[in-house]
Amino acid sequence: MDEPSTEYADDPPPLEVTEARLMFTHGGLTAVDPWAPERRPLREALWPWGLRGLSETLEVIALAMIMFVAVRGVAHNYRVDGNSMVPSFHDGEALIVNRLAYRTLNLGWVPVVGRDGWQPFGAPKQGDVVIFIAQRTPKERDFVKRIIALPGQTVEVTKGRVVVNGVAYDEPYISAPPNYEFKAQTVPPGKLFVLGDNRNNSQDSHLIGMVDQAEVVGRVDLRYWPLRSAEIIQGEFGTPVAKAGVQPGNQNSTQNSTQNGVQAGVSPAPRSMRLQPEVSLFQ
Repeated sequence: MDEPSTEYADDPPPLEVTEARLMFTHGGLTAVDPWAPERRPLREALWPWGLRGLSETLEVIALAMIMFVAVRGVAHNYRVDGNSMVPSFHDGEALIVNRLAYRTLNLGWVPVVGRDGWQPFGAPKQGDVVIFIAQRTPKERDFVKRIIALPGQTVEVTKGRVVVNGVAYDEPYISAPPNYEFKAQTVPPGKLFVLGDNRNNSQDSHLIGMVDQAEVVGRVDLRYWPLRSAEIIQGEFGTPVAKAGVQPGNQNSTQNSTQNGVQAGVSPAPRSMRLQPEVSLFQ
């Protein structure tokens, strides 16, 4: 007689099947384990921001380079090396130079403008402080000086004063009156007559001659270091004193009458020569 079967429908499956199910379950948990190491392609590992992030980064770099080139084309910083412009500028001071100043555009071919020699950023003026290339070989040297006379004007230095077009000028910004003589000369077209404010310790036009306007790098517009001396640089020129050869105290005894402070027989000085602009400080 057969023994009754001990297997029932609810009996657990064989041991081998149970182990297989346990292994499958463990494998499924591993796939969603937050602490499990994540494997990513090499491209994503090196640049996790993707192609869009790379594109934005390249745009920022390109914009920064364009801005750098544009700024350097408009302005440039210089450091004063020497004492030729004392007391106006001292050794070690940092300046910003406007490189667009005095730039000439020839737009005669444009119907609306129709002219050459256009200077949209201004023309040189007496009193402007400029940087110019004084020497190119064997090493380029840049000088900083003040414009004293423009093309067509006659300039001389005599008896401790600068004389332009026959009018002597008092210059409060110089360190001391010049102790040299410079015979009268007319500034040729395209040239400038420049002097250092430290008149007796400056290599300028009284030694090296007139400066070619093509060699002018730009106009000094700002001193930014040291901070206590930071200021906007505005062209400062002297005030007329007397006609050359006439003492200030004897002007009333001369037969030449005066009109608007300028002696008759002498061409009135341009407004930029007769007025002494103020200097605005960053304080």
